Amino acid sequence: MPKAIKKLRDILTRREKLQVLALLVAVIGMAFSQAIGVASVLPFISLVMEPNMVFDNRYLFWAYETLNFTSINQFIIFTGVVMFAIVFLSNGISAFATWLKLRFAWMNNHRLSCRLLKKYLSMPYAFFLNQNSADLSKNVLQEVNHLTSDFIIPVLTIITKSLTVIFILAMLFWVDILISFIALFVLGGSYAVIFWKVNSNLKFMGNERMLANKMRYKSVNEAFGGIKEVKVMNREPHFLGRYSRESLKQARLRSWNAVIGQVPRFALEAIAFGGIIIFVLAMLLTREDARQVIPMVSLFAFAGYRLMPALQEIFTSSTKMQFNLAVLDRIHDDFTRVDKTALSDTFSTEKLPSALPFTSEITLDRVTYYYPHSSVVAIDNISLNIEYNSSVAFIGPTGAGKTTIVDIILGLLPPQRGRILVDGVEIGQANIIKWQRDIGYVPQHIYLSDDTVASNIAFGLPDNKIDRDALVKAARIANIDEFIEDELPYGYETLVGERGIRLSGGQRQRIGIARALYMDPEVLVFDEATSALDGVTEEAVLSAMENAAKLKTLIIIAHRLTTVKKCDRIYLLDRGRIVASGNYDQLMCDNELFRRMSKVKT
Repeated sequence: MPKAIKKLRDILTRREKLQVLALLVAVIGMAFSQAIGVASVLPFISLVMEPNMVFDNRYLFWAYETLNFTSINQFIIFTGVVMFAIVFLSNGISAFATWLKLRFAWMNNHRLSCRLLKKYLSMPYAFFLNQNSADLSKNVLQEVNHLTSDFIIPVLTIITKSLTVIFILAMLFWVDILISFIALFVLGGSYAVIFWKVNSNLKFMGNERMLANKMRYKSVNEAFGGIKEVKVMNREPHFLGRYSRESLKQARLRSWNAVIGQVPRFALEAIAFGGIIIFVLAMLLTREDARQVIPMVSLFAFAGYRLMPALQEIFTSSTKMQFNLAVLDRIHDDFTRVDKTALSDTFSTEKLPSALPFTSEITLDRVTYYYPHSSVVAIDNISLNIEYNSSVAFIGPTGAGKTTIVDIILGLLPPQRGRILVDGVEIGQANIIKWQRDIGYVPQHIYLSDDTVASNIAFGLPDNKIDRDALVKAARIANIDEFIEDELPYGYETLVGERGIRLSGGQRQRIGIARALYMDPEVLVFDEATSALDGVTEEAVLSAMENAAKLKTLIIIAHRLTTVKKCDRIYLLDRGRIVASGNYDQLMCDNELFRRMSKVKT
């Protein structure tokens, strides 16, 4: 458990640690007030049973005299009111401390989820190549919630209730050490033995619960992500069944944990009740006078009323913590891994820096790249120059390294060896965002959010920051402006549906092209960007791109060689190496592989 607490400390900020200390002060005050509330029972009940003790007890007599009481009954009523006020005040302090505890926990849940999302977003692109997006979403949206409700709150509860138990027991030990020790041994020992018995299964079950939750998210994401294929192929039962199995597994594991946390309470309440009866009988046998027995019984009964729920909550919280250690381990590992490898200097919520000057050439100098966990070279010692305002294409068979080399140029994949230079300036962590400000990127598969056309073109900008002139200009170059203005019911304010489901493939692709053009970049990168366009639309877009190429540098990945016919230079890649380069006519004349590709792809 100390290791778990250390991990929890690792993911808390300095401010949050100070908040925990402030919370502890409130908790100590709560525990002390609870003990005072319990302790107030003994003198009050004793006074009720033996009113004349007011003259025998110097403290009571001092209060009686100082407050000018003339009747013992009035004084007893007064002490009853004081006792009630003490209990009421102690409960008020407890309620306030509980509010502080829960507010800290859920505000911390908000901060942790935001920080975890920021950490994930700050990770280099290569990190996401080996991650499942559903798993990352689950961690941010649900597992942080589990960490809060089933680990952080239980930790705080254990601290709170342990202090309450300690203060009340200290008071009871002061009154009667033997009976207090027996009560602690029976009740505390019973909880400890039960926890020891189930402890070995709790962490294992927690790991299984987390895995089942991951598979639930994965099943739902895949079902909705491929809904068209699911409907056409009638695969609904498969995805429903897969989700149902994992959901049932998680439900059983969570209910098992909940039962383990609650069942001991019923047995131990019976033990505590029986213990009070035995205690009464023992007191009567040894002290005979009921007036001596009743105050002590009342004290221990009221103490039990406070202690039993506290011990139960300590036990329940301990089982929750152990069951959810896997959540803490995963989130702690992700925070730690991100802290070691994230490109923290390149990620900021502040205003983006200005673009890097680009007026001459992009240089790849002996660049080599291996994908994580792979021994096969993706890009092997490539050197080339891309001149400003030129158009360059990368072609080759599947797996040749075309997309990889473009991802390196985009700054998404840092080369393991070699350098990328822009106008002689090496691109690295310190200036990568400045370089990316120069680039407009059009992927093969365009992601569209469930938002307006305008918001999808000006992707990631709030509505009040969208430049309408730049929006229309980009749409016009992408040959999508007439469709937007003439055919969509609300023009640029029309909702496109989730992932652009209300648009055709070609329309989505042209919105993606408009998005790349919106910021008026110096470099346009097209990764199979015209593959979803029909012949007429492709021709229109290519014509617009040719006009843009007079002022832009174009980098194109293509299989359809008609797309690259007018490029200034074409690089033919195979197995991560450049095997030929030249313009379209030169390669058709000199290279057999290029000729074969032209017959297949055009």
